Amino acid sequence: MRSASWALLATLSLGAGAAQAGADTPFAHLMALLATGHGGTVTFVAHTYAAGLRRPLVSSGVMRYRPPDHLEQRTLEPVPSELILDGSHLTVRRGGHTHRLQLSDYPQIALYIDALRDTLGGHGAALRHEFTIGWHGTLAHWTLILTPRLPGAPVRQIRLAGASADIQRIELLAPHGARTVLRLTAPSAP
Repeated sequence: MRSASWALLATLSLGAGAAQAGADTPFAHLMALLATGHGGTVTFVAHTYAAGLRRPLVSSGVMRYRPPDHLEQRTLEPVPSELILDGSHLTVRRGGHTHRLQLSDYPQIALYIDALRDTLGGHGAALRHEFTIGWHGTLAHWTLILTPRLPGAPVRQIRLAGASADIQRIELLAPHGARTVLRLTAPSAP
């Protein structure tokens, strides 16, 4: 995630069809590239679409990743909040309240967080263990499609898209049709 390996946390170019996640594939090359990253920070804008909403819920803020397992999401608008993950410990701050949780107690979010951490860390074997891997494009412009192997998973699919080691878009698809799309942008250089 160099200065923008999040940017964590979508520009598509669907040239090649879905590929197996073998040793000499664009997926393997992406994982090797991400594994050499040093972390980074991006801004995000998230749009959540769900039945019953007349328009999407929109939030924005900053995401940070520090290898091997530190993730932060600081939502600035519309309601300030923080999600900080260190290893398996999740801290949630919102409205003056702080809650500390074990990620293993919340499988509905653990799958998503593991997908992000394993992608950002270049852990292809861990991703293959939890997900069926779909790949479209080239290393220059790619889409990674993660479909959980676990029946009844709380996430139907996670789609990440980017260019080289920069993740620019994350889309979460829920089993009941709701979806969240995060667009990630690297901060401008001074």
